[in-house]
Amino acid sequence: MGKRLKRGKYPQGTEKLNLFKSNKLPSILQAEAAECGMACLAMVAGYHGYNMSLQEMRRKFTVSLKGTNLKSLSIAADQLGLSGRALRLDIEDLKQVKTPAILHWGLNHFVVLKKVKRKTVLIHDPAKGKRTMRMEDVSNHFTGIALELTPTPNFEKKEEKDKVRIWDLWSKMTGFIPTIIQIIAITVILQVFAILSPLVNQLVVDEAIAKGDVSFLKVIIMGFAMLLLVQTAIGVLRSYVSMYFGTMLSFQMRSNMLRHVMRLPAEFFEKRHVGDVLSRMGSLGPVQNLFTSAFISILLDGIMAVVTFGVMFLYSPMLAGCVVGIIFLSFLVQFATFPYVLRMNEEQIQKSADLQTILLETIRGARAIKIFGREQERHGLWQNAYAENVNIGLRLQRFGIASGTANGIVFGLLELGMFYLGGMLVINQELTLGMFFAFQSYRGQFSGRVGSLIGLYFSFRTVGLHLERLADIIHADQEVGIDAPLLVGKNLSGKIEIKNLKFRYGDNEPWVLDGVNFTINPKDRIGLVGPSGGGKTTLLKLLIGLHNLNEGEILYDGRSLASTGIRAIRNQIGVVMQDDQLLSGSLYDNISFFDPETDSERVEMCAKAAYVYKDIMDMPMGFHSLIGDMGSILSGGQKQRVLLARALYHNPKILFLDEGTANLDPQTELNVINLLSKLPITQVTVAHRSAAIANCTRVFHVENGKVQEITNTKATQGNIKDEQSITINAVWQNGKFLAK
Repeated sequence: MGKRLKRGKYPQGTEKLNLFKSNKLPSILQAEAAECGMACLAMVAGYHGYNMSLQEMRRKFTVSLKGTNLKSLSIAADQLGLSGRALRLDIEDLKQVKTPAILHWGLNHFVVLKKVKRKTVLIHDPAKGKRTMRMEDVSNHFTGIALELTPTPNFEKKEEKDKVRIWDLWSKMTGFIPTIIQIIAITVILQVFAILSPLVNQLVVDEAIAKGDVSFLKVIIMGFAMLLLVQTAIGVLRSYVSMYFGTMLSFQMRSNMLRHVMRLPAEFFEKRHVGDVLSRMGSLGPVQNLFTSAFISILLDGIMAVVTFGVMFLYSPMLAGCVVGIIFLSFLVQFATFPYVLRMNEEQIQKSADLQTILLETIRGARAIKIFGREQERHGLWQNAYAENVNIGLRLQRFGIASGTANGIVFGLLELGMFYLGGMLVINQELTLGMFFAFQSYRGQFSGRVGSLIGLYFSFRTVGLHLERLADIIHADQEVGIDAPLLVGKNLSGKIEIKNLKFRYGDNEPWVLDGVNFTINPKDRIGLVGPSGGGKTTLLKLLIGLHNLNEGEILYDGRSLASTGIRAIRNQIGVVMQDDQLLSGSLYDNISFFDPETDSERVEMCAKAAYVYKDIMDMPMGFHSLIGDMGSILSGGQKQRVLLARALYHNPKILFLDEGTANLDPQTELNVINLLSKLPITQVTVAHRSAAIANCTRVFHVENGKVQEITNTKATQGNIKDEQSITINAVWQNGKFLAK
């Protein structure tokens, strides 16, 4: 989503420049919530011959969740070799704009103008795909600002796309070759039976029925029955093997995908809607289905099509040619109408993702929706989204009915034509009746095999949509240092060095942190203070590797995050963020974070240290009390203390707290802070309340990109007075909580 533009900022001008020949304008859908501008720029660049994926655009240009504006787009376009000209114009002047051009849309969005007709406008919307809109509807969205983009002499036509191919996914599968060989072998046997069946029919008609040979008829029927039993048994075996193959394939594909997703940086999820991520992962389903059937079908159906055509040709070249001609005509019709089907499928996938996002947001935000009485509005929003999804489905179904009816008529006429021509050949004694029946059987097999191959061809083209959606995940850059080897036995001392650190969320946004230098020594208790939005939480996220630096470095014991390994660092730190979540399970599970070798004694001690032990024991099920994924049975303060207990259970060498005690009452906060101050570990605390930094040994003020150390005028410290403190007898030995 773009920032709102000022109408008076850009020069007038509506001259149309026709310097370059028209090309095909690609349709690129945004994956991140705020990258519509970059998607539009990628579409225009692709039109002029510079084809690149959104992933490549993200590597070249960084866009924050605040979105981008026309100035930023012009700067980015210039780096791609495109000259931008900003226009302010009325709706009537759209015809004069050199297309494709980028339009500012609805105050917070960008679209690409492809073509203007007399009463309609064709646009490529990065959020919704290709759209044909009436002029009056365009007037309701177009803000009057457009950006023409023209190639400069520095513009280069090239391809920079991260594509996902079927082989890219298949190459990561293991252990399936023996199963595939079994399926192929079984299928070949079944195809042999399929080839023999028409010959049996021919023998029955020509040798048994025509000659009145009852004995021969009985022999043929008995033999055919035995073949049928064997064929059925082999078919059942093939179904079981295929079922196993499909199940294991699905497991491996989804497991590999989730493993990759869990290695992506946090900002990948922050910039996307949950529903869209789930929808993209759901695109594995169609790909898996194609895997399950495609390779075997291509091989065997191709061979069977050639064999059955050869047999048909031996029976009658004329009839065989007619069959091929009709099937080819049917293929041409499907080929001509497929772009429409593909576009509808693309739109339906996007609408389904939007619908899923609305539903998930409604469920997660149910409490706020009820508090503000917006149930009806959310219901209406969902209804509208569902109606759009259903309408696209209905259009596809209507088209399917129409095309199915047309195919039925075509093949019905083929059937009649075959009977007429075949009947004439039988009457003229060029074919026997049995041969004609056998030919009809082979014709059915040939039509089925070729139809299957044609269906696979269109399936491969359709699955391209899903591969494009998967590419956004598969080609996303993993966290820096995620593959670095774990340094077993290497404990952090707690020293952190920040050198010349610079960071901002977008290329054309101000620096959130600009040239930051300071050192955190072992066992320092650091307080980060400053106004909201000043960069405190951002600095904390950089320290724990949730964001990548633009410039500078962060060193743990003299080693960078990349060389040390982000997992090695996180194995030795504890973190409580403002928006941390608990997972579905018991309190016991959440404090230990589902540790497979949970130390129950340490769970209790960490709960006591976080002053949540008494609250937990007051619950009927104690530590075995179940909570939802949003901690719904806990108050805000209880949830925060459980999160603190979870961080302490990790036996951290460094503890990071982002408003870690903000939801606690003053006395409980004081108790927690006093206890934390006695832990011989490095601590970094982001806080607004003076009590939270009262025991910090050093305090830094973060504002306007600068981090400056200030004097800590400690707040008045109270004494631990609550009854629970008497029962706490915790000591910190070798970096662990133990009970005396």
